[in-house]
Amino acid sequence: MTRSPWAERMVGELIHRYESSKAFVTGQPTARRIQLRMEERYAPGYFSGSADPDVIRTFHADLRSLEENGVLELKWVKHEEGNLLERVYLQWQGVERAYAWLGRQPLREQLADVAEELESWRPRLATPWLEQWLDDVQAQLTEQGRFPTSLIPSDPHRRRLLLSALAGWVDKGDEELTLRLFSKRYLRSSKAFERQVQERFLAVIRRYWPPAEELVRAGMGDAELLNELGILSSHDDVAFAGPLRIRVGGQDVDASAFPYGLALGTESVRRLEVVSAPEGRVLTIENKANYRHYVQTERRADEVVVYLAGFASPVVRRFLQALREHGQRQGHLPRLEHWGDLDYGGILILQHLRDSVWPEAVGWRMEPVWLDRLQEYVTPFDESYRDRLYSLLQDDRYAPEWPLVQKLLDVGGTLEQEAFLV
Repeated sequence: MTRSPWAERMVGELIHRYESSKAFVTGQPTARRIQLRMEERYAPGYFSGSADPDVIRTFHADLRSLEENGVLELKWVKHEEGNLLERVYLQWQGVERAYAWLGRQPLREQLADVAEELESWRPRLATPWLEQWLDDVQAQLTEQGRFPTSLIPSDPHRRRLLLSALAGWVDKGDEELTLRLFSKRYLRSSKAFERQVQERFLAVIRRYWPPAEELVRAGMGDAELLNELGILSSHDDVAFAGPLRIRVGGQDVDASAFPYGLALGTESVRRLEVVSAPEGRVLTIENKANYRHYVQTERRADEVVVYLAGFASPVVRRFLQALREHGQRQGHLPRLEHWGDLDYGGILILQHLRDSVWPEAVGWRMEPVWLDRLQEYVTPFDESYRDRLYSLLQDDRYAPEWPLVQKLLDVGGTLEQEAFLV
């Protein structure tokens, strides 16, 4: 005899309510019973009389059988016993038989299996913040009887991909890999990370990786966070111009032979040694158009100009650190000045330079007066942006930029670097 889909629907909903109940978490029956009021959504046409009588008979027969086996208790409409149901109750002692009738593995067994699976990954996730993430997941699985979908996918395939990616990050150490190479090496597909893992991976990073809170607060996006982790959206490089002599792999290079600048890849920067550098300043420029224009028309003879492209990436910071260390060895530390947008992001990028590589960094062409001089190019902002600017006035680290912040608030708008080129 064919099983009633209505009965399966109702028993499945009762189990779902049980799994969401306090009784499931504690493992003890509660005064409040798991129940369903009979409704048309479970059995279309049941009350209206439009349903096939044979369908209703099969439905009733299945529920009566479950009642006889101690899985359910049926409550019929008064004076309609055996004809119209009012409520269906799940019996505490019949929960395991309800799972069996549905052909479904009990949730507690599922959670125990996942907990065992995760524990097998612990040796490959041997770093304190990932171990904390694993502990938090395990606590919800075993102590709270819940699947923490905000922390890890419930789908087994996607869960294994996430675990493989996190273990891959630990395995690669300080090695920098392009996103697709990382994905190919650890997930066996060059596109799997971006398509199936990245969102979950970054959710774990933002919540558990110690530097993440500060970096996110500084305005870093997904690609920049991955760069910080050594997973690059493309092969990173650093573009610069100036009278700089460097040695890479035993070969000397005179950058002054390239008056309009040149670029070095990650491995070249990793092996780079600064032989000589000007004592004037290092100027970092956020926007590419401004960088090119400045190098071609304004660059001074005693400075090195570096294209930043937003927050300084690991390879750019490594390059700047090489310049800083050379200056310290020579007993003369050059100034580092940063030219960025006159806005919230530009201020955060400047502070990131201070925090990560050059504490003495200052702004250049970021003085409040430029908002007056170029007022026709000022772009208005909304109230949420105003709140973000106000937050900078509450943080002493941004004190050097408070005059700029106040001016931005006064004029109610921001100024992009490109305005200087118009």
